[in-house]
Amino acid sequence: MSFDLKTEEAKSFAFGFYRPAQIRGPISLARFSCSSRGDAGRYGRFWLYGSMLEELAENASTLRSLIKDISQSWAVCDDWGDKKLLSIMEVPPGAAVPAMIGQAKFQPKVSSARPTHHSYEGGATQLVIPVVDEYGQRVDPMLAGYITRKLATEEMLTSPRKYLENPWAVARRGKV
Repeated sequence: MSFDLKTEEAKSFAFGFYRPAQIRGPISLARFSCSSRGDAGRYGRFWLYGSMLEELAENASTLRSLIKDISQSWAVCDDWGDKKLLSIMEVPPGAAVPAMIGQAKFQPKVSSARPTHHSYEGGATQLVIPVVDEYGQRVDPMLAGYITRKLATEEMLTSPRKYLENPWAVARRGKV
């Protein structure tokens, strides 16, 4: 399944380079949203590999340090939300989700509405997945069905692996 990127989405990739991909399960993907968006934040198009987030979370000492590392790695502007809600997409074995994949491009710490000379470097792998259409109006029921959990980002700090490891991969190893 191919899909169109919005201009802003295409510009979010370093050097304008991205490629289509099928992300095959079992795998966990993660997405941050603003705590004020509630359930609506889980249906966005920007995602990242759970394993990359797990690595950051294991080395974070506080919620604030984790959010700073997330902002730096994926170049998430401060005024796009507080990143205190985390949604997990669990892709089961044999399933795949369409994505555009590439490196996150540096972004200013705040959007262009407020001028700044400070920026986040980006560089981590980002995924654009069409959970909602490019207009943000229609939710893809299959992709939305893989989004199984939503939690406060802070909860994940206690045991990143518990929250970010795909349950099908765990079951396959015989550790339920």
